[in-house]
Amino acid sequence: MKRIFAFFILFPAFFCISYAQEKPADPKALELFIEAKTFELKDNYLAAISKYNDALKIEKAAGIYYALSRLYSNVTQHQKALEYGLEAIRINPDNLDYKDNIADTYIILGDYTSALKYLKEIYEKKPDDINVIYNMGRMYEALKQPSEAIKYYENITENYQYDETVLLRMADIYESYNDYANTAATIEKLLTLNPTDINLKYSAAASYVKIPDYENAIRIYEEILSTNPNNRDVQTEVIKLYFRQNRNTEAFEKYSKLMNKDSIDFMTKMDVAIAFMQASVEDKEALNVSRNILQNLQTAYPHEWMPEYYLIYMDSRDNPGSAEQKFRDLLSRVDTSAELYIQVGFYYYEQNKLKPASEVFRTGAEKFTEDFRLNYLTGNSYYRLGDNRAALPFLEKALQITPSDLDVLSNLGLVYDDLKMNAETDALYETAFKYHPDNILLLNNYAYHLSERGEKLKEALEMSKKTIDKEPNNPSYLDTYGWILFKLKDYKNAAIYVDKAIKLGKNATLLDHMGDIYEGMGEVVKALKYWKEALEMEPGNETIKNKIEKLK
Repeated sequence: MKRIFAFFILFPAFFCISYAQEKPADPKALELFIEAKTFELKDNYLAAISKYNDALKIEKAAGIYYALSRLYSNVTQHQKALEYGLEAIRINPDNLDYKDNIADTYIILGDYTSALKYLKEIYEKKPDDINVIYNMGRMYEALKQPSEAIKYYENITENYQYDETVLLRMADIYESYNDYANTAATIEKLLTLNPTDINLKYSAAASYVKIPDYENAIRIYEEILSTNPNNRDVQTEVIKLYFRQNRNTEAFEKYSKLMNKDSIDFMTKMDVAIAFMQASVEDKEALNVSRNILQNLQTAYPHEWMPEYYLIYMDSRDNPGSAEQKFRDLLSRVDTSAELYIQVGFYYYEQNKLKPASEVFRTGAEKFTEDFRLNYLTGNSYYRLGDNRAALPFLEKALQITPSDLDVLSNLGLVYDDLKMNAETDALYETAFKYHPDNILLLNNYAYHLSERGEKLKEALEMSKKTIDKEPNNPSYLDTYGWILFKLKDYKNAAIYVDKAIKLGKNATLLDHMGDIYEGMGEVVKALKYWKEALEMEPGNETIKNKIEKLK
């Protein structure tokens, strides 16, 4: 329900002025008592307090203490109100008005245990007083005892009347216990009082879904749709519930109406199944709905591979070994779809199983030679495995199919660079800059490639400058700029940029570069310091080991 109520608003019996208190017997005290009452009725509380205190000096009557207790509450002197109220009860312990007043005062002071003590005494004498029963419930709620509170609320609902405030309290308590059956039943009672309250209907339907009682949830949602037939959110909920009941035909019929279509084709049905599968991250029930739809689609469309693929994929979470064998079987039976090879390959790829991913992608690329995605994914997988020779033909084929693709241009540039194919590298970047003249990743990679070759260093420096202008805190771009400066023998400025890169993201390459810069400046001790630190991060780096040995 998620409704919040102000605490004291829900105590209707408290704060009401009662005039049932006993009057003093002494004539003079009575005269002052009446004068005080007159001031009180005119809301002149201070004058009334003064007169009541004068009367009290003449006669210590319970009624005077009670009157003063209420007035001290009115002027927010609650401790005095408590003191005088307790004195009234001491003199006349059977007066229920006095006990009601003192319970009220304890509530204001936050002493709910003491308030409950007096409410219980009132309840014993007035067990049929709805206000008393309700306030007992609220006291138990205040004391964090909802299981006791609900007994009093149920007493009112079952034996007296439906009261909106009481029912709302009951619904909140039932929901806090995950007792959705009683939550729904209570909200249904609220709906008899407010049959058009749309928020109550939403709450009732949501509670029925949690039970789960899909029939009643649909009944409530259909009531909403009867007055607002174009409510797409409710239509969607009804469709979900039909799927959860395995009533797929009806669900798809309603879905087609929602989509303003005469019928729903296979791919649209698959989209629904996949949507439920994706929703299962937050809603476990959605996974069963997705599974049910896929199983039905597998039966209805036996020549389509997608339902079987996604069923295997769903099962792979619990049994990955079995899933891999099922994927192999599926590929052996269905080898006419490039998309299937992509999906199965991605199953391995997203788990970082690059070798089986590359094998699946490669098989697909060899069957579908003109498929850009399969060629690119095969090349990318081999590149990530460090097998640039294997990656090369597939990336080149992907580039041939889509010459402007940034990912292919970037990866192929790195492969050419690693294979020392300088002429091809230059030609590739010249082509790349025609399509992406200001792409800072391409600019950085080519600038660094030129610096490693020691060629076109001024041109490389200009390219690298563009990257740090756009991303001044990128350690890779700062390192490239510093490394080009090193190659130009501007060691002082090279050290500034590489040092900034190290502070932003230290790694062995940056430390190695800083060692080289200090060696170039003739500062051997500092060079050794950075190389040793780099070697600690990459103990197997033979190049750095040789630099250290050379200086020793």
